[in-house]
Amino acid sequence: MKCRFAPSPTGIIHIGNARSALLNWIFCKKHKGEFILRIDDTDQSRSSKEFENAIKSDLKWLGIDWSYTFNQSARNEIYNEKINTLKNNKRLYPCFETEEELALKKKALLSSGKPPIYDRSSINLSEEEINQKIKSGKKPHWRFKLDTNEISWKDLIKGKVSFNPKNLSDPVLIREDGTLLYHLPSVIDDIQEEITHIIRGEDHIANTAFHIQIFKALGATIPIFAHHPFLTDNEGKGFSKRMGSLSIEKFKKDGFENITLINYFLFIGSSSNIEPMIDLKSIINKFDISNISKSSAKFSKESLVSLNQDTIKLFNFDQIKDKILNISSNLQKEKFWRFVKNNITFLNEVSTWETVITAINNYKEFDIDTNFVNIAAEELPNDPFDETTWDTWTSNIKDKTGLKGKDLFMPLRLILTGKSHGPELKYLIPLFDKNGILQKLGKI
Repeated sequence: MKCRFAPSPTGIIHIGNARSALLNWIFCKKHKGEFILRIDDTDQSRSSKEFENAIKSDLKWLGIDWSYTFNQSARNEIYNEKINTLKNNKRLYPCFETEEELALKKKALLSSGKPPIYDRSSINLSEEEINQKIKSGKKPHWRFKLDTNEISWKDLIKGKVSFNPKNLSDPVLIREDGTLLYHLPSVIDDIQEEITHIIRGEDHIANTAFHIQIFKALGATIPIFAHHPFLTDNEGKGFSKRMGSLSIEKFKKDGFENITLINYFLFIGSSSNIEPMIDLKSIINKFDISNISKSSAKFSKESLVSLNQDTIKLFNFDQIKDKILNISSNLQKEKFWRFVKNNITFLNEVSTWETVITAINNYKEFDIDTNFVNIAAEELPNDPFDETTWDTWTSNIKDKTGLKGKDLFMPLRLILTGKSHGPELKYLIPLFDKNGILQKLGKI
């Protein structure tokens, strides 16, 4: 098995093409195949090295690796060889219509109730006529001649897909300026690299019909195809131009874990439940391409955030310690992680909690009675503290002051955290020794 991901370096990676990358990559991992990265940069006017580097960086951050990568812009010699083969076999033919002429033909066909299919008027031009047009300054674009046999394949996601070539126009493969459209270099590279499986978005289904005939025309083995549906918003609409806010770069900056994105985008729109997982091997074992639905799935940012929150809770301290090295206080880091992981949605919130916990708050700013603080200090149990310390401490204070409920707990919460709400304090107390609590009470 050999799969590939082939982004164009004309922008950053968003959830649509990242999902294609993940599906190809995980499919290869599951079947112990080889995964490669192809950079489709034949459109030199729109492609940039900056976007190429950004794409590779985002893929690596996601955890996607590849055995090798190459750029289409460096393969013109290979493409020209195959182009000559298609020309010699009369499968590529020159056309001289201008865009205006083609638009008029299309309009005429539509107005008469006919499908706007190219009429192949250029296919019968003699060699002499072709040479005359070229001498007069006209530059041809080249179309691929489709044969009349039904085009069909068994799609791993969509099931049986078929096209009648009579309902399709011969696709343009080479522009007037000699640049290649997507179809030709893509197929030639898939042949050259012996790609066995191609997983891509459902917008490529019509392209696949063309590609299958190009594979055949070049005498190559046809890969197995799978076309996954698009993700939509909660109203069922496509994301289109709003993809900037759903780029992998943005998810990374927002603080999402890469394993959360892998998990979510592999199982959204499938019969497999989305549940928090941090073990890639488990994700690979769970994945089955046949479970992906034929219809679009609704992307929910809220669900993704919730999944990230639940995913973080699964990490033990050893798994996460390298990511929270910025904790600089004297907190017992492992105990701190056991506390904080249940109270954060993103890892970048760890430093906020560190500040909350280590800050010394002046109880007078919260209008807390000095006598209450004195009793709290006197009744504080000896360390080491555990999760029962809070109940013991508050029970002692209650016996001395007669306070209960909010009147008892709120002053302590404000002293310890500076906030009027937050997690259960019984989990916070074990992070400190006695001197640490006394310092917060202003007694040291």
